[in-house]
Amino acid sequence: MNCILKYQGTSEPDMQEIDAFLEAHHVQVLDNSLWPETTLLELDDSGLENLKAVLGEEWVIYPEKLYQVPSPRKTIKKYHR
Repeated sequence: MNCILKYQGTSEPDMQEIDAFLEAHHVQVLDNSLWPETTLLELDDSGLENLKAVLGEEWVIYPEKLYQVPSPRKTIKKYHR
């Protein structure tokens, strides 16, 4: 399961501490281009609730949502007589 981890604290997070925490919980970082504010993680389904309980109020974690985007291509309808 892919999840998004967001930091909502006011001070700078301790990067070494959070990296060690994620490694200890067997969480794989998929995309850290917006790190430390936001990162995309891969973890077990059961691990989500455990992380929510342990992370605290400064960190928010929630499942990634996928949306279906309509095609921008125009379609031509055939005219029948």
